[in-house]
Amino acid sequence: MSRNHLISLVKIIVSASLIILLASKLGLKEILSQFKHTNLNWIGFAILIITMSNILGSLQWHLLLRAQNINLPFMRVVGYYYVGLFFNNFLIGYIGGDAVRIYDIRKSSGNSSSAVSAVFLDRFMGFFIITAMALAALLFWQNMLQSKTALFVILAIFLCWMVSFLFIFHFNLAQRVGRLLRFLMNPRINGKLKEIYLSIHSYRDQKATISVVVIISLAIQFIRIMVHYCAALAVGLEGQLKYFFIFIPIIALVASLPISIGGIGVREGSGVALFSNITGFPPEIVVAMEFLAYLIGVTAALPGGLIFILRKEKPEFNDQTTGGIQ
Repeated sequence: MSRNHLISLVKIIVSASLIILLASKLGLKEILSQFKHTNLNWIGFAILIITMSNILGSLQWHLLLRAQNINLPFMRVVGYYYVGLFFNNFLIGYIGGDAVRIYDIRKSSGNSSSAVSAVFLDRFMGFFIITAMALAALLFWQNMLQSKTALFVILAIFLCWMVSFLFIFHFNLAQRVGRLLRFLMNPRINGKLKEIYLSIHSYRDQKATISVVVIISLAIQFIRIMVHYCAALAVGLEGQLKYFFIFIPIIALVASLPISIGGIGVREGSGVALFSNITGFPPEIVVAMEFLAYLIGVTAALPGGLIFILRKEKPEFNDQTTGGIQ
């Protein structure tokens, strides 16, 4: 069995194990019963706003590409973005949506380093903003927490992102690290990493673009929190909105770890740990809410599959897809 197949198998086992554990503990019948009287109006509204979020995500990526002098039509970028979303939601293997987006941009522009840097900063900005939102919510409502563990964990993650920002935009610091890597890595890979770093570092001179991207990213994360709130309302859970601003960013960070298939099982388990243990929400409704939010995201990503099927050229992934970086 190859390494990639082994990773996929481990992800399947993790997701399946967590789902089986939740079903055995809470009762599969009790969980499924939460969907009997689902409010379709809230689901429809959630699909509408997450579609808005995806269009904003395409716009954010489009701006980052333009800052790298990759001037593609906006609708083509939207298409590439949706194909990436589709792969993120449906592909079990090791090639994710980000690799597909990098491939598409490299194929269109011929510039692999700029393709990698734009996708990297697009991802990085999302993680940074969602961590900042979680930290702000925890600080604002910290009096409701019985334990400060979540606050300290999110603060530690936020500090890690800040250190990463310093590394990205502080050239002298990066040079020192580069000298160390020169002795530890293959010269070809080291040269490609340097090229990608310089491409990312060039965003330092794009302050106006970065400012707009931050605003767009805030709007995207706000909408995605509201999707979970709509999913809660759809299954009859009427909780205070502030809990969602505290917990959903944390759940999103945990679910983004590459240990499961699309975050399945991890998302629902962390939802129960936060919403049920801290706020007292019924765990079976929390599981239904989180799984429904996942299904809403999957539904909104379906156009990416259609775009991928209809387009003439299909990706052929190799070690050049991401600029030689696996």
